[in-house]
Amino acid sequence: MLLVAGLALAGACGGASTPAGGVDGPGATGDDGGTTDPGSTSGSTPGVTDGGPVAPGPDTVSIIVEPTDKAGALLAAVQGAKTSVHMTMYLLDDPRFISALVAQHMAGRDVKVILNKVFPGGFGTNQKAFTSLQNAGVAVTWAPTTFTLTHEKTVLLDGTSAWIMTMNLEVSSPQNREFLALDTQAADVAEAEAIFAADFAGTPITPSGDLLVAPVNARERLLQLIQGAKTSLDLEGEELSDYKIVNALGAAVGTGAKVRVVLSDNAPSAAQSTAVAQLKAAGVHVVSVGKPYIHAKAIVADGARAYVGSENFTTGSLQYNRELGLITSNVTSVTTVAQTIAQDFASGNPL
Repeated sequence: MLLVAGLALAGACGGASTPAGGVDGPGATGDDGGTTDPGSTSGSTPGVTDGGPVAPGPDTVSIIVEPTDKAGALLAAVQGAKTSVHMTMYLLDDPRFISALVAQHMAGRDVKVILNKVFPGGFGTNQKAFTSLQNAGVAVTWAPTTFTLTHEKTVLLDGTSAWIMTMNLEVSSPQNREFLALDTQAADVAEAEAIFAADFAGTPITPSGDLLVAPVNARERLLQLIQGAKTSLDLEGEELSDYKIVNALGAAVGTGAKVRVVLSDNAPSAAQSTAVAQLKAAGVHVVSVGKPYIHAKAIVADGARAYVGSENFTTGSLQYNRELGLITSNVTSVTTVAQTIAQDFASGNPL
C-alpha cells in the first residue's frame, strides 16, 4: 500500500502512459535532451520581501504518490485557490485542469501559465491547451527559448504553497509512478514565485534559495545529496545517464553505502545502457519496472533526506532545461518516498 504524507486521499487508477523516451546529452531527443546552450542566468534575488530575505521555516513538505487519486488533491487545490494560480508545465492536456484555470480566471483570480512549446522528435504538443487558455482570456505564454525545454512541473497557489512535481498534467499522467511535493515553506514559495515571474517575463534570474533549479544548481545539489550518503541510496527515475550522477552512485558503493536503482522499462538509450553497465560493475543493484510506468525522479539518502522534482538524471535535463525540484528531510515525507521506491524495487526485473 502506498503512503501519502500530509493529505488523506481516496480512489485509485491503473495503467501506464506513453513514455517520453529519449536519449541523453548533446544531440539528444526526448523530454530532457537537447544541445542549446541555456546561456547565462543572472538577475533578481528570489525569496525577498519587504527588503529582506524570507527566513526558512520548519520542513513542512508533504508528498503524494501516484497512482492514487487521479490527481484529485492537486485539482481540488487549484479549484480552491483564493487569489492566484501560477503554473509552469511541460505538458498540459487534462481538460479538468484547463477548465479549472479558466474558471479561476473568470472568478477574478490572478491566473498565469507558462507552457513548453518545443518537443523533440515531435512528441507532445501544448498548442490546444495554449489556444484554449488564450481564447478564454487567461494570461498564457510560451516558455523562454533560453532553455532547450521547460520540463518543469510546478503549480503555485495564493503565494503560500508550491506543488513541485514529477508529474505532467496530461490525462494519462496520474496513472504513472509520480511524486507530488506540496511545499508550504515561505522561503521556498517565494523563490519559486520569483523564478516563475522571471520566466513568465522572459528575463534572467539567478536563484539563491534552497530549491534545485536547472540549469543553475540542480546537478551540484544532487551530487551533494549522493556524496553525503553514508549507509544507503535509493534512486528511482525514468532516465539515468548523466556521467557525474552515475560516477557518484558507483563511488557511494565504494564508501560502504548500499545503492539501489529503479528505472522505467523503456528501451534504453545508448548512454543509459552504458550507465547501467557501469553501475552494475560497481555493485549497484539495478531493476526496471513496467507497471506503473516509472515517470518518477527521486532519491533517498540514508533514509533521512529525499529529492523529488522534475529533473531527470541526464545531462540534458540538468544542463540545458528549466527544471525545479526540492530536497526534504521531513520524516513522514522521506518515509513515503523511501517505502515507495522499496516497493517498486521489490517488484522490478533485475538488469
